[in-house]
Amino acid sequence: MRPHDPPVELGPTLDFLRELWALDHALQKRSKKMAKELGVTGPQRLALRLISRFPGLPAGRLARLLHLHPSTVSGIVKRLAGRGLIARGSDGPDRRRAMLRVTPLGLGLLSRPEPTLESAVHHALGLLNERQIESALRAIGVIAVCLASPAARPPQAP
Repeated sequence: MRPHDPPVELGPTLDFLRELWALDHALQKRSKKMAKELGVTGPQRLALRLISRFPGLPAGRLARLLHLHPSTVSGIVKRLAGRGLIARGSDGPDRRRAMLRVTPLGLGLLSRPEPTLESAVHHALGLLNERQIESALRAIGVIAVCLASPAARPPQAP
């Protein structure tokens, strides 16, 4: 929207969709900028952050934490491992199960000060109170469930 355009109210559903698309666009734009500046995208850095928090994390669990398809996470893991940012080990008896850990190179990347998706979200959340954050998380979660399966009905609010 241009600064001189009058505000447009389309009703809650369309207004919410517009904001979601604005958020998606901003996430994609920042992710591309991170890829140029840091060499990793937003989802790759989030995966790296989760692996650093949970050393030995299996790839399947990482996919569930990221809410991404296992094949998408497989590509993320492959790129991170190819750059030496994570290492893959096997889970003893089940050699097919990859256990992931962050390498010193990966930890170095996580400590770099460049603006990231995380830093932008951290700043934005600092502008909200706890109740606003909880409400936003609930709304986003309910929308995600409904988008994933139109037949799915999330639990009703008390």
